[in-house]
Amino acid sequence: MPGVFDMPPQTVQRYQVENVVSPFCFWRFNHKRRRMSAGTVLRVEVLARASIHWSVDDWQTLHDSHTTDTQLGGHFADLPTDRLLPGSAVRFTFLWLNADRWEGVDFDVMIEGTMRRCEGA
Repeated sequence: MPGVFDMPPQTVQRYQVENVVSPFCFWRFNHKRRRMSAGTVLRVEVLARASIHWSVDDWQTLHDSHTTDTQLGGHFADLPTDRLLPGSAVRFTFLWLNADRWEGVDFDVMIEGTMRRCEGA
């Protein structure tokens, strides 16, 4: 039986009663997402300064998003994916700015409309 410290009432209210979910889906090298819910923002987290080179139309249109230093040993960039429709895909790669080197691999995240939360690989 959970004790009083295991189930704070504010947390129960927020996540069990109100069913609040994060507006972000997190992608990291140690947790590479392959799909995410429509209506969420793809937050890419890395350990070094980078420019994320990305597209939602198979490289026909290109975007570059520079990461922000968290001042906690990491960097992130939010890709504005919250308006993409189910069936869309985000494709991205990295230009590592300090090393002036491309990652050399593309990563894909599919947008799905049936999930309530960001799901993993």
